[in-house]
Amino acid sequence: MAERIFTDEELRIGSLRSVDAMAEALERGDRQSALFFCKRLRREVLSMQQNYDGWEASLRESIRRLGGEEAETNAVHAIEDESVAPERCGQDSQPVDRWREEARAILTRVEAGHDQEALERARNLHEEALQSHDRGMSRVSALLSWITRHHGADALEAALEVSMSAEMLGDASYRERAEALMHFTRVHLQPFALREDDEKLTFLCPVCPSGGRLLRAGHYEPPRSDAHAPGPRPLTWGRESLPAYCCHEPVMEKASIEKTGVPLFVVDPPERLGVDPCPTYLYKDPADIPERFYTRLGLEKPKTPDR
Repeated sequence: MAERIFTDEELRIGSLRSVDAMAEALERGDRQSALFFCKRLRREVLSMQQNYDGWEASLRESIRRLGGEEAETNAVHAIEDESVAPERCGQDSQPVDRWREEARAILTRVEAGHDQEALERARNLHEEALQSHDRGMSRVSALLSWITRHHGADALEAALEVSMSAEMLGDASYRERAEALMHFTRVHLQPFALREDDEKLTFLCPVCPSGGRLLRAGHYEPPRSDAHAPGPRPLTWGRESLPAYCCHEPVMEKASIEKTGVPLFVVDPPERLGVDPCPTYLYKDPADIPERFYTRLGLEKPKTPDR
């Protein structure tokens, strides 16, 4: 039996929205923990904004490479049609400095004992960041759809390979990789659950906090009509098609295998995307990763995984 890595309380706190964890801490009078969770919230909202800003910038650069500056202008004009997708327009697209200042103000209120004001402002920050998250998510999905429609699945895959080429944490410990994945899941500002068993850690969201929510919100139906990548191919996990936004997951899995020999994590999508939960697994021993998670990417499972 594999050694347990996390306690039940660590898993509960790791999956709790930071604003909710802060509320719990204030309710029990634990001011130090409340300060910690306020700082955690600050890190998450800033990471979220950086991620989506960077992703959009990378996709726009890919569009410029494919079709020049005029193509980029046309793509941005198309996705900013307010009659089609109002959430993509009219918001503060650079709120980072203001959020930093607001987080400092919340910390000051906690230190001064103004708990209700601090919590109300933290909740407002969370909600504003969630709106910005959904703005960025919608814009990225639209740009991915534009690339798919105008240049095809190969161009979509190439653009995602550039966007998803970040550090893969290959040399980190299991706990470090798990905590990093907890952070990046909380960045979506949605509730989820964590479950540890002998072979893996399971991240379980009621619905995927990005791609699944796009599906539930009707982004792949008129008037937005975001694109699906055609398959079957590794980009679609071997499926007949996959929403263009969701294709970043197989690209990330393949990139981590090519960089470290094993996937950093694996997503096990349901048949009914956007309807049923979409679990993510972080295996303790790469030898336990089922072969199907390699073959769906067009790869063979290594006989002796390194990690």
